[in-house]
Amino acid sequence: MGGILLLLILGYILLYLRGLLAAGRYRDGFVLTQCPVCQAGQLHLDERQERMLGIPVTRRTLRCDNCRSVLRQTGARRWRYAVDPVANPTLYARFNGRELTDDELLTLAAHPVPPPGEPPQFIDGESNRP
Repeated sequence: MGGILLLLILGYILLYLRGLLAAGRYRDGFVLTQCPVCQAGQLHLDERQERMLGIPVTRRTLRCDNCRSVLRQTGARRWRYAVDPVANPTLYARFNGRELTDDELLTLAAHPVPPPGEPPQFIDGESNRP
């Protein structure tokens, strides 16, 4: 009985330490700063910290301030990409909904897929009516 209690305590300590390490993983910033989709926007990291039975659980989301593409953390150094199809249809077809690792994101940033030409510019006060 004492051995089982000791194993439970050690297991809890290991889970707690793992949660602390995960919470501090991106303390110095994320591995990317520029958005690989539009190559113009900056990525902003949002962190929410919760506790489950006292164990720290950190949920992270990265958002581009230009094209609205989003990375949601699914696990340790794993992210699910929600790519804006208007900003870069090629990356949308290849990566939307797919899970990527930190290393794959670094490779994507090192070998960017350029977005298509500039989107149309709209001028206030103009009308498309004849």
